[in-house]
Amino acid sequence: MTGPTLGSLLDEGVSRLEGAAAVPTGEGTEYFLDEVLFASCAGSAAEFRLRDEVGVAALRTPNATASARGPGWVRFAPRTLDGHTRDRALAWLESAWRRADTELSGLPGPDGDGARDDDADDDDADDDEDSADDDEDGADDDEGSADPAD
Repeated sequence: MTGPTLGSLLDEGVSRLEGAAAVPTGEGTEYFLDEVLFASCAGSAAEFRLRDEVGVAALRTPNATASARGPGWVRFAPRTLDGHTRDRALAWLESAWRRADTELSGLPGPDGDGARDDDADDDDADDDEDSADDDEDGADDDEGSADPAD
């Protein structure tokens, strides 16, 4: 009797991650959150797109190497699926999913990734005028007074 494969382990794990989808390819399976690819598995190797600090730590563990996919991607090819390698694969799958979720939310992650809010640093005149209408308590004072002390 053989145990689960890395692919079946990841398929089961991704089924527990909200919004995640496993998409079969000709070579294996890719894992997406909306349009963001966060992991893949082909044969006995998986690749995960991890936050920088997680990826650096992952590269210090057995059977993990930098992926040819580029920065942030770690390739994991365990020789056997014991308890430690299963835990590691599922933890990295969830970590990669969280990175994708952060990216989609537009909130900056620890790596500074995430969607950019192009209006966040916009100093147009409308913002300055709106703030002049605010009282000290933050209430909007639209009585037409030009004197902020009124």
